[in-house]
Amino acid sequence: MPPRELSQSDGRVVRRAENREAALRSGLALFTENNSIPSIEDVAEKSGISVRSLYRYFGDASVMIREATELLIKETRPLALFPHIGEGPLADRIATLVAARFRAFDHARPALRATIVNIATHPELASAQGITRERLILQFNLHFAPELERLDDAERDYVVQAGSAVSNLEFIDMLVSRHQMSVDTAQLVVCRLLTQILIPATA
Repeated sequence: MPPRELSQSDGRVVRRAENREAALRSGLALFTENNSIPSIEDVAEKSGISVRSLYRYFGDASVMIREATELLIKETRPLALFPHIGEGPLADRIATLVAARFRAFDHARPALRATIVNIATHPELASAQGITRERLILQFNLHFAPELERLDDAERDYVVQAGSAVSNLEFIDMLVSRHQMSVDTAQLVVCRLLTQILIPATA
């Protein structure tokens, strides 16, 4: 194949990838505007990409919404990570975990409610959500291993489930959005709840 033709082909591939990502970013922007199920036409208007091109890229709005939601989940996951897992006094470990969860919340917050709606209406997204949940539970287990190792199986399961519940993004969103707490106050609440859950484990 002549070099010019190869270059043109590569250019089309790059433009397609760029346009697809721009469309997904526009979908996420619409999520933040309380449009949890944007249409192809909504995204075309937002992104400046033609309706025809969007149908060629995604087939239908359902695929586009799913991919936009998957993109947000993928970008949010690393923000909940932190180094030196399981190291330091309990109070410091609680503060470290809570700070990481709030970093993830800050990134996902504008589109969080729309994402929850889309996960509920697109069963194929359940696997991505499940992977995130499993990783966060594993992180909790490793980070608080000294406390959990002292418990029997039933009590350990209670502490892990309760601790995971009060530190997940949906609970944080409830504190900040529904109860209108400041982020700083919400962080203090989550830290205190985790302390109350974990302290009996050290008794």
